[in-house]
Amino acid sequence: MKSRLFNIAHTIKNQFASFSEALAFAWKVMKLQIALTASAFVNFTYRKIDGSVREAVGTLRNAPTPKGGHRKANHGILTYFDLQQNDWRCAKVENLIFGKECQNAA
Repeated sequence: MKSRLFNIAHTIKNQFASFSEALAFAWKVMKLQIALTASAFVNFTYRKIDGSVREAVGTLRNAPTPKGGHRKANHGILTYFDLQQNDWRCAKVENLIFGKECQNAA
């Protein structure tokens, strides 16, 4: 778990003023990944590539196997099963929006 945390932080460190800020953000990402694994559904928000904000409802618990099987882990990408679209989706980790950022994104 600690190595995954630091892998995420190193992947996104250029998006932050200091490594400690990247590490704090990586903790939030880890908590989201744990919630996706443990819960039937999780609400979260992220900014899509086109700049629009997406409020997603997803899970990894009891999700169907992705097409093409399993891939090598990419620490810069959050993959989840979208319960609204009933399909697999992904988001860049640095585009996730937490807490006060959610209010400023809209």
